[in-house]
Amino acid sequence: MQDTYDPFSYLLNEIHAHDAGLRADWDDQQRHHYLKVILIEEAQEIAWGRRHVTVIHGDPVDDIEAELLDELFAAWEVICEGGAWSRIGGIPDQHLTLSLGGPDVEARLAQAIECAAQSNPGHWKILESAVVR
Repeated sequence: MQDTYDPFSYLLNEIHAHDAGLRADWDDQQRHHYLKVILIEEAQEIAWGRRHVTVIHGDPVDDIEAELLDELFAAWEVICEGGAWSRIGGIPDQHLTLSLGGPDVEARLAQAIECAAQSNPGHWKILESAVVR
């Protein structure tokens, strides 16, 4: 089952916008608060047995890299189809995160990490986390 609720992408996008100077009206503690909320959400999902893999890819440098990213997304969609629970989220031109749950989560996570490693043009960062640190 694909879950549409994504507690990470919106908040990470807001933090990214703040860091880029687009949220000048924020309270001084807003960024810190959002980071705490994100960590709590990740801890809750891990407690539920969910696992995450994030690929920090940045803005694709050429059409070949854009195609690699599309292929990774398609491969992750196939991995999602075979399991009990999944979600793909992220921020365009920044990162992509796959969240998985269910009895076969470790095998599907390993498969997702392998797909990411094979697609990596060399500068992508692959993390076993939903949080881009």
